[in-house]
Amino acid sequence: MGYALTDISVRLDGRDILHSVSCHLQEGKWISLIGRTGAGKSTFAKVVKGLTPFYRGEYLHNGRPMPRDRQGRLKAVPQIGYVFQYPEQQLFAATVKQELGFALTMKGASRTSVDQAIKAVMEQTGLPAGLLEQNPFQLSGGLKRRVAIASVLIADPELLILDEPAAGLDPGSRRELLSRLRSWQKEKQRTVLFISHQLEDVAEYSDEVILCNEGRILGHMGVNELFLKRAELMEQAGLPLPEPVQLLRLVERLSGQRLEPASCREADIMERVKAVWNSKGERA
Repeated sequence: MGYALTDISVRLDGRDILHSVSCHLQEGKWISLIGRTGAGKSTFAKVVKGLTPFYRGEYLHNGRPMPRDRQGRLKAVPQIGYVFQYPEQQLFAATVKQELGFALTMKGASRTSVDQAIKAVMEQTGLPAGLLEQNPFQLSGGLKRRVAIASVLIADPELLILDEPAAGLDPGSRRELLSRLRSWQKEKQRTVLFISHQLEDVAEYSDEVILCNEGRILGHMGVNELFLKRAELMEQAGLPLPEPVQLLRLVERLSGQRLEPASCREADIMERVKAVWNSKGERA
């Protein structure tokens, strides 16, 4: 079950962007999409959402072909939410309440159900209730970002595409935002396709990683397998390992020990690094 793409190729403006891309986006997983600039990540995500109407290959949802119009163009997939880079630039309503309730109101939802959904999504994204009547354009950058993301989450998408959602945020705001999105994903058992150049964030929040290079997929595997066991694929794609993993390898070289952290998350790596450091102190 989920979204399956087989031999997907895309040619735009006379240039091949994707080359026979195949993968399965499994339900309930946080899947990160990484690669250098120009690797085809955004084009891949737009195919998944249905924003690239023409392509070669097969795209199935739960075993069925995705719907097309009479001209054979792929339609935008309504059950997939898409958070673009700097989503706050797409705000338009006069109040936060209107911004959050717009999509459900357009679908004919009752005022009571809209109000309940707004309350729930504000709690999920950490938005204070006092913001409802404020103009979203007058909020701080971080709050604008959360309002824009909440306006996508309120529709309860089956799959959520996050294209650099924390771009431009300070480290604390970035961690808070991504932690809240991860909590939403786990609670709802939704699928997330996360595009990011911040490999430390990829290591921290992902279940799986799709590694792209020059319009092709070099690998699709668990995050721990890629960062801890298949570093050669990262080198092939021209990407560094996340900084905590680099630290782990440095300590291994200096200590002559092979360390086996529980995962590639920073906390698990630091636990093993500190153990080596403490044992060195004890020997001294």
